[in-house]
Amino acid sequence: MTSVFKQIYKTTEIIVVDDGSTDNTSEQINGIESNSPVPIQYIYQANAGQAIARNTGLAHARGEFIQYLDSDDLLEPTKLELQVKALRNNPDAGVAYGITLRKNMLTGETKPWARTTEKIDSIFPDFLPQRGWDTNAPLWRRSVCEVIGPWGNFRCMEDWEHDLRAGMLGVKTVHVPEVAVIVRDHQGDRASGMGSGFTPNLTRDFFRAHKSIWLRMKAQGLTDWSYLEQFSRKMFWIARMCGERELIPEANEALTFATEMVAIHKTPWEMRTFKALTKTLGWPRAVTWMEAIKKG
Repeated sequence: MTSVFKQIYKTTEIIVVDDGSTDNTSEQINGIESNSPVPIQYIYQANAGQAIARNTGLAHARGEFIQYLDSDDLLEPTKLELQVKALRNNPDAGVAYGITLRKNMLTGETKPWARTTEKIDSIFPDFLPQRGWDTNAPLWRRSVCEVIGPWGNFRCMEDWEHDLRAGMLGVKTVHVPEVAVIVRDHQGDRASGMGSGFTPNLTRDFFRAHKSIWLRMKAQGLTDWSYLEQFSRKMFWIARMCGERELIPEANEALTFATEMVAIHKTPWEMRTFKALTKTLGWPRAVTWMEAIKKG
């Protein structure tokens, strides 16, 4: 929160959503509030995840612009000043973003996050393979947030799903090529593999987020092969990941979606063959067989 106080552009409100913490967060906020240059609104809610916490904060916001900030991350002092200026100078843009640096707290290494050093012309379809920024990088117009609608109630990929919905609405971006955010990563390099570290519940939400985007794409006729070639492979991978964790309804639905995507443009023989295998061998054994084939 100190990085918010240090902003050159003076904020009009700070909303802190405590998502069911068990430490002394409320006492810390009380101590900070007495010295805060702007009003702090503290809201406690039972643990419901980041998406619901952001919805709570957005519902109470009254300012023209919305800056999300996850705990432990830092805003550079010029972040809001530069991005507000960019939005005022580009009235057609609904979101401004700058460079995010990701700092590995185990090694001290710092490097740019994703595509935040680049000018991203369109959120959709650019973010389909991978999100181009972190949650703290953009500054949104509140009017745009209201049109996008609530964050989806997912424990993962909620930010990716939210931003792609913005992209499908045609929200335009403006890039500010200055460092805006420092993300402090305490975990180091992530594990690799087929959804390593994904619990069944996280895997289910991972699927639900991708399902949400596919249904919206299909409803809007956004089915060019340039969009679907990679997205269909990802959905096929999600089907296998769900099957490996015995999330059978989700696995079947993901496989159906992947087959739909491919069938719009070509014969989905690989997916049909795999579907037959799941009926013969069961999902876990079929996944094991498929992964063994892929590894040669």
